Amino acid sequence: MKQPIIYFDNYMLRDVELKDAKDMFEYGKDLETVKFLSWGPYSDVTEAYGSIREFFLKRPERGLPVGYAIVDLKNDKMIGTIDFHTMISEGVVEVGFCLNKAYWNKGIMSKSLQKILEVGFYYHGFNKIIIGHANENLQSMRVIEKNNFIFEYEDHKKYYNRFTGLNEPSKWYYLTKETFKK
Repeated sequence: MKQPIIYFDNYMLRDVELKDAKDMFEYGKDLETVKFLSWGPYSDVTEAYGSIREFFLKRPERGLPVGYAIVDLKNDKMIGTIDFHTMISEGVVEVGFCLNKAYWNKGIMSKSLQKILEVGFYYHGFNKIIIGHANENLQSMRVIEKNNFIFEYEDHKKYYNRFTGLNEPSKWYYLTKETFKK
């Protein structure tokens, strides 16, 4: 399930490929970058390669697109991912993202999310896209709010912090094609 290549500013969204493993390892080994995610930190590049092979590239088997690599066109470097990683029900998907810390606070993820929402609703035909963040993850909250997601609920069991071993509060949001158009 190929996706359209998207260009904005000095960046490109294209399907994740095995050749991205070195760049994914670079940011995936950083604890601060992955502390709210369900994976990492990586200890060597083979883990990043395995993630791409086993998770990203196998998504079409589950009816999902591979996922986008966010590429800095100035140096042809993969700096993050943004993807529909879970099919909740027919036409309802969850989106997630990760970005190399060197690129934080530049608006890249907010624009990447805007672009993948367009692809999700108008190319893939999804009806509803959901997203969540750990309550402490204020950077993700800002990206979500900038894209006009609608707050739906707070959950105290869904987000498992693998570092503390505890389920911690998370906030969940959604957009439908109709609310996205507004």
